[in-house]
Amino acid sequence: MSNIQGDNRHKRQIIIIFACIIATALVFYPHYNVYAENEETSLQIIQKKLDFIWIIVAASMVFFMQVGFTAYEAGSVQAKNAISVSIKNILNFLISSITYFIVGFGIMFGVSYNGYIGISNFLLYGIDTHLTSLGYAFVFIQLVFAGTAATITSGAYAERAKLLTHICTTIVVVCLIYPVFGHWAWGHLLHTQQYGWLERLGFIDFAGSTVVHSVSGWIALSGAIVLGPRTGKFNPDGTVNRMYGHNLPLATIGTFFLWFGWFGFNGGALLQADTSIGLVIINTTLSGSVAGVAAAVFRKLKNKTLDAAEILLGIMGGIVAIGAGCSRVSPVYACIVGLCAGIIAILAKDFIEKILRVDDPVGAVPVHGFCGVWGTLAVSLFTPVSAFSMTNFSRLLQVGVQCLGIIVAFAWAFSLGLLFFWCMKKLVGIRISTEEEVKGLNISEYADVTSWLDFVKITKVQDLNAALQDKIKDRTRELEDIKRNLEEDVKKRTSELEKSRDDFKKKAEQLENFAKVAVGRELKMKKMEEDLYALKKPK
Repeated sequence: MSNIQGDNRHKRQIIIIFACIIATALVFYPHYNVYAENEETSLQIIQKKLDFIWIIVAASMVFFMQVGFTAYEAGSVQAKNAISVSIKNILNFLISSITYFIVGFGIMFGVSYNGYIGISNFLLYGIDTHLTSLGYAFVFIQLVFAGTAATITSGAYAERAKLLTHICTTIVVVCLIYPVFGHWAWGHLLHTQQYGWLERLGFIDFAGSTVVHSVSGWIALSGAIVLGPRTGKFNPDGTVNRMYGHNLPLATIGTFFLWFGWFGFNGGALLQADTSIGLVIINTTLSGSVAGVAAAVFRKLKNKTLDAAEILLGIMGGIVAIGAGCSRVSPVYACIVGLCAGIIAILAKDFIEKILRVDDPVGAVPVHGFCGVWGTLAVSLFTPVSAFSMTNFSRLLQVGVQCLGIIVAFAWAFSLGLLFFWCMKKLVGIRISTEEEVKGLNISEYADVTSWLDFVKITKVQDLNAALQDKIKDRTRELEDIKRNLEEDVKKRTSELEKSRDDFKKKAEQLENFAKVAVGRELKMKKMEEDLYALKKPK
């Protein structure tokens, strides 16, 4: 009986529980739809927050590239200018940040005037109310891009330009040359319904192979031309003297830092956090790796030796080149882009030094200028037609548009760069004195006496080594002359002995012939005597 009562009690409890569940479902049923809507909105909010986080992280990685530029450039120049290069880099970023905030961002991304220039958002006015953009996160990543462009430009005329030259160049680059061309190619990134005139034609440059790198490279070329080469770079006959950097390990570390920052540079250009980041980063890695190997093998085959500095140039050339199409091409094509970029970086370096007679201490022009051109053109060669900006484009038409963008970038940046540097040269001067260049900018600009004394010691050791090398060369030359004279004397004596032997041989042959004649005559005389005797003998 008790068991039956227990089973009934459990049944009632189960019924009560189900009844409560049903009642709850009926009461709160309308709220399930609301919850689903909130959940969808929450996912959108989460995605937007992830986009913000990725942009900030990527922009911070790009900012970290300044460490890489500083290490690479400081290791690539002479020790007497290492402090100058380091301070120059940090001043470049300070000035570029302020000027881009005031003017540059508005020109590059403000409301467009017929696709040619931005005319709003100066001092970042209106950014916080622009609901369709990433707000200040977008400003931050574009600001560090601008800082990168300014730093690239200044590397080509290191070791002989005045500090004022670097400062004024940064202002002109960030306030005019870079943002104007950037508006032509990227003008829709903030105001999505407007496009720069190059964009409207279908020009593609995803992560700035032309917008950032080539534009900076051509400005750097113009500055290096107007400034002229470093003292002692070229001989009177035009041959090139290699001026080695003082710390190759530091330059190598700088290359690794730059490579790391480039993951944010190219990956951050997506402006969102999604699976495309993986393709961009693997393409960046593969292109840089293949380019470094290509540069090493090409130099080895050409000169029978390896050049560590050129391997670093090759790596950076590959990363620059893949920027324009890293979100569109496959990893296999990224390797092809890197292979060509590594060789182009070396050929361009030789062309600039040996043909154009332009002195570029850090290789900014071949890496950013020439490899940026190749990367921009490669977009039209290796991107699937379906991924072109214009849906009705053929590959040949895309090649034409890419070439147009390349030519426009060169004409704009190089011509304005030449004009700016020429005006600066005439008005205030852009180059330090020969005495300051010989001493080095460490002491002439920053009174770094310790560095100067170290440099003097190093110079004395180098001079002593040079003197010893000269003596060794002179003694070697004397020994070679003695050897050559001995060889000539031995050759002469040998020739005389051979001639004497020939004369002796001829005389011996003559004596032998004379003996034969004498014997013949003797026999003839003997026969004549016998005949005479036979005639005299009575019969």
